[in-house]
Amino acid sequence: MKRLEQQDSYLQEFSSTVTEVREQKGQVSVALAESAFYPTSGGQSFDTGTLNGVRVVDTFKEEKNDEVVWHKLEQKSLQVGDIVKGMIDWERRYRHMQRHTAEHMLAQAFIRVNPAFQTQAVNLSQVNCTIDLAGEPKESDLERAEQIVNEAAYQNLPVNAFEVDETEISNYPLRRAPKVSGKIRVVQIGDFDYSACGGTHLRTSAEALPIKTMGSEKIKGGLTRVYFMAGLEALKDYTLKHLISSSVAQSFSSSVEKLPERTAQLRDELKITKGQLVALQETVAKTRAEELLQNAPTTNKGRVVTHELSQEECSLLIPLSKVLGTQDDVIALLGATGDKASLLFIRGKNVSAEMNKLLSEVLYLIQGKGGGSSERAQGNGTDTTGVTQALEYARILLNSQ
Repeated sequence: MKRLEQQDSYLQEFSSTVTEVREQKGQVSVALAESAFYPTSGGQSFDTGTLNGVRVVDTFKEEKNDEVVWHKLEQKSLQVGDIVKGMIDWERRYRHMQRHTAEHMLAQAFIRVNPAFQTQAVNLSQVNCTIDLAGEPKESDLERAEQIVNEAAYQNLPVNAFEVDETEISNYPLRRAPKVSGKIRVVQIGDFDYSACGGTHLRTSAEALPIKTMGSEKIKGGLTRVYFMAGLEALKDYTLKHLISSSVAQSFSSSVEKLPERTAQLRDELKITKGQLVALQETVAKTRAEELLQNAPTTNKGRVVTHELSQEECSLLIPLSKVLGTQDDVIALLGATGDKASLLFIRGKNVSAEMNKLLSEVLYLIQGKGGGSSERAQGNGTDTTGVTQALEYARILLNSQ
């Protein structure tokens, strides 16, 4: 079959004839005499679009016969011999072209930073594309490669694709050796990059702008995976982040440039405030514990404190339990009602009751889950109306032991 997109990546409509139809597991696919649909290959995802108005949801080649491109249809509607009008989903195709051309240039840029940064694999199926590199590039290498690739792209270099016989391929400075033989398709981006590639590409390098590296991570095989965006997708990402950063800066009475400094200042202030809050909570907890202990009834288990904190007092649950837990002869049955229902049971070291077992007996009353040890157990639930009943039932169970 004739691959129209190999001659013209900007071809959006074409006419052809159905040469084969097959159905597997309820999915219908057709082959055409000629097609402009690009099948998944070389890290670039497939094209979508329509054939006579019927949605093409996938385009692929078979491993055993990669000369035929198959078009998976949303519904069965075509027969062998039918004349079809094909329409490419241009927005999707153009995004893929921007990603692919940017990937070629970025791979070349990394080699210019350091020849050891050879591309081992690429993935262009997502907005955040990836290049897997050898040679362990650092953050400074990413910054330098980004500078090189954008400076080259701004030169508006022409992008050309042409076929070369394998006997003549050595005449071209390919970035890496081709994986095919016979007729080899070469994609040339000015004098900046030459690469053997069957993908769809832009007419000029400037159409890929901007090209932005988005960070990196170490992956298996000793490789470094570099994330990047290109073209309209990179512009959209920048626009979103600019809006967010500008909004945050305004709320902090700061400029975007000074956000890191302002954020660090607020973080330090928050740390101080948290410390002050913890100290205040501890003071309040001690006062509240003294009041509760004065009124705590004495049983054969020891002194028993049963107390439910209101929504405004929820933050005192842990500090209060810590204070009461230091009393050797005290059992504290505490609850809190806020966004969720909370129970916390704790005992002193001279008390023999098992808090985890006691908690498990009453958790159902707050539709909760939890656990702990014989000394301390805690649980949370969704039914805030059950805290009072759970505490009362726990007190009854404790007295009956």
